[in-house]
Amino acid sequence: MDVLADVLATTGFNGVLLAQLRSRGPGWGCALEQQNTAGFHLVAEGACWLRVAGQPPLQLVPGDVVLLPRGEPHSLVGAPDADAVPYADLEAAHPPGREGVVDLGGLGAVVRVVCGKFSYEGDAARHPVLSALPAVIHVPGMSADAELQSIVRLLIAETTRTRPGARVVAARLTDVLFVQVIRAWLDLADSDADTGARQRSWLTALHDPRIGAALSLVHETPQAPWTVESLAREVAMSRPAFARQFRELVGAAPLAYVSRLRVDRAARLLRETDDLVGDIGEAVGYASEFTFSRAFSRELGIAPGRYRRAAQAQPAA
Repeated sequence: MDVLADVLATTGFNGVLLAQLRSRGPGWGCALEQQNTAGFHLVAEGACWLRVAGQPPLQLVPGDVVLLPRGEPHSLVGAPDADAVPYADLEAAHPPGREGVVDLGGLGAVVRVVCGKFSYEGDAARHPVLSALPAVIHVPGMSADAELQSIVRLLIAETTRTRPGARVVAARLTDVLFVQVIRAWLDLADSDADTGARQRSWLTALHDPRIGAALSLVHETPQAPWTVESLAREVAMSRPAFARQFRELVGAAPLAYVSRLRVDRAARLLRETDDLVGDIGEAVGYASEFTFSRAFSRELGIAPGRYRRAAQAQPAA
């Protein structure tokens, strides 16, 4: 079981291209407020700076990708000390054309930044992937692996083309871009493991042979009657050693992780099917509708029926 792919599919994760910023010269600045979603920027031409509160300004050059998993407020500027204007004001003053370009004008070298976000169900602070990541991930274009460089080049090319379907292709490439950025971050996390700088999460735990195998088993059959003992036995570990190592690497107890996964699966079924609540609870591993409703409410703070009604009303709203 590809655990990362399973989590992204379960939460309905999709990339969306928003706009391109284009400017000339160092005097421009764009401020983006807190968003309840993940965002990314890809520098297609020129150089600019990223400012995030509490962090030093970060220079970005062509091919660089920045991911903000929880939509931290930030600014893109032409110079470290340049003033930043709210994006809504810039868009109103410079309406994007057919290519979705917000052209800020100016004199000097061209800077072009491709901006996008990732849509998904739920809140970024609880999303299984996004909540496990740092506030900002910067992947330098020149140091990226060959596959990521290829995706970056393709995405840059498709955002400058007027060929039929270019925006659709570019939007699909953003999904691949996200996975490649996560892989790059995981490689960096592995290199930091010896220093103790690695953040605990199920993502980093995927690289551990035994805990990663246990995670794969749980994602493959979350409805199975898993216990700490049965999971430990499957990966040839003692119960105490498995429970301790799972918590150390994942940051949660084994059965707490199983419960959260079951509820995430159930939430997807509630959104996408008309199956009865009790049948959904049974499908994800609960013996009765009562125990399922109690677990669902504990994890998401809302009863399954109310969650379904809210999800069905959202597209109309």
